[in-house]
Amino acid sequence: MNRKMKRSLATLVLSVVLLSAASLPAWAADGQNLAALTAASTHVSYALSNKIEIEIKSILNEHESDRTKLGTVIRMRNTSDKITRIPDFELRVLLADGIAYTLQPSAKNPKSIQPKSQLELSYLSIVDRSDDVDVTSLNFIDVNMDVYPKEETALLTVPVEAGMVWNGSDSTITNSSAILKWGEAFTLPSLRSPLNFLPVDIHKEVTAKGVSTVVQIAVVNPTKERQTVPNFGIDGKTERNVYSGSRAETSVVLDPGEKKYIHIVIPTDLDTAFTSLNVVTPESFSVVTGDGKFQEDTYRVGRVNILLPTGAATQGVIPSPEYTLGTPVRLDSTNKFVPSNVDVSLVELHVTSNEDDGFNTAVAKFKLTNNSDRPIPIPAIQTELVSIDGYAYGGRRQEATALSVVPNASYVVSYSYALPASETGEGLKMNLYSQQSNGEVSFKSLLATAKVPVQENDETSKIMNVYPYEITIKDWTISAMYQANMSYDYKLKLDLSIKPDKMVTVDKFNSKLSFELFDNVGNPVGKAVESLSGEGRLYNGSNTIDLNARSNQLDFPIQVKVFEVFANEYGESVKRLLTTFKQ
Repeated sequence: MNRKMKRSLATLVLSVVLLSAASLPAWAADGQNLAALTAASTHVSYALSNKIEIEIKSILNEHESDRTKLGTVIRMRNTSDKITRIPDFELRVLLADGIAYTLQPSAKNPKSIQPKSQLELSYLSIVDRSDDVDVTSLNFIDVNMDVYPKEETALLTVPVEAGMVWNGSDSTITNSSAILKWGEAFTLPSLRSPLNFLPVDIHKEVTAKGVSTVVQIAVVNPTKERQTVPNFGIDGKTERNVYSGSRAETSVVLDPGEKKYIHIVIPTDLDTAFTSLNVVTPESFSVVTGDGKFQEDTYRVGRVNILLPTGAATQGVIPSPEYTLGTPVRLDSTNKFVPSNVDVSLVELHVTSNEDDGFNTAVAKFKLTNNSDRPIPIPAIQTELVSIDGYAYGGRRQEATALSVVPNASYVVSYSYALPASETGEGLKMNLYSQQSNGEVSFKSLLATAKVPVQENDETSKIMNVYPYEITIKDWTISAMYQANMSYDYKLKLDLSIKPDKMVTVDKFNSKLSFELFDNVGNPVGKAVESLSGEGRLYNGSNTIDLNARSNQLDFPIQVKVFEVFANEYGESVKRLLTTFKQ
């Protein structure tokens, strides 16, 4: 029987969504807007009967050792105004070598379809083929078993192009409209979803549970109705391997115009460097076991391939605006980690060489300002520095802080970063993250990103900037006092002018000054650590510092190096050289 094939072209246009600087992780006041790309996807429907139309959702042709898994999922629509029984037919795949295989229907396939509605049917078969095969068409066959010999009638033939077939996780997406650069928006028209998706961050996390790469996707609902984010995942691809990721948020609902983030956690190896990402959607096929239970066979089909810039496999690659020290960071609009009445600003960033240890140390200070009339807990923001060539260095927060920021005041939190000796600090980018968890899954979510300037280290200046203090050295002398026990006691006398930022509250957790004495061949012989706040702190005017060095002979020339010091969360002592006194 000849049936007229009906082709209807349904074009889904991705709305242009302008994600302003206020809604994207950005630091600059003017920010940088990202416009979602306009994309179109063509759905072709075919008339199976005068009441039923079908559309091909996915086709599987996965070769596994000595067998091949052939399957398809079709979307069926009832165009009538009555409940309609799903027609009896055999669904066969025709291969390029002329052999056809009959696909088995899933045990969960429905038997009828409601009026003016649609549903999905799944078909799958595993054949003993050790060679690679190519699918050329799907054939819907009406088989009449009531006559002998049986009669077969072709109801519909759907030609299959290579780009329609998914060959398993190792597949390469070749459809040019489904290959995107990082930062380009996409939709999932195969899932009939109107939501817009935009990749904004990818970074590597190392925890006690292992190594993983976290991909952060912004989802925007451009419609006037509530929408549920469809089920999808992301696979990370390297030159040789594919790593499967799963969503941290399994159920996400968006109100009209709302934006939320979805995080995909991909377990990886420490040295894994992705070249691209595949956005995949799950399909399932069911069989009934001997005890009457359903057994699921699930697989994932690639929909979109996202290319990653070279060297960007371990850090965020969203465009980063320039940042001016001391200005408020513009956090993401969906952020609920930092209260809206708290300003966060980067007030200091220095890179210091550690000649003895063979690496550099970066020290960053963030000021948190409470603009409300009540105390606000200090959020434990996670930070990361990213070099110009794409290497990421996690920040280690100071060991302890106050519990809260008092009303209408500020508090300073310091971070340290271990950098290679070759890192100059040029072109550094700073990422801010919130630490989140969903069940046993823990991950970081991007709050803001920006290119940050590194301050010059002028070790000859008479002014030492140790925020929230500006310390001017008016005069200094190193003296050796002869003691009754026939030894010399070394002391440093300083005439200082100390100007604090009076809007910043200070406590015992703030940085201190370490005065370290070195002899004439550069060996350390004594030191003293002095506070800038609290009891026993340094004051304006004259200060005498005992360097705790005893010697039986007068040793000159000598030098005193002055460091800013604090302990980070790993208990490590972090030092930044401020100035040197030589005498």
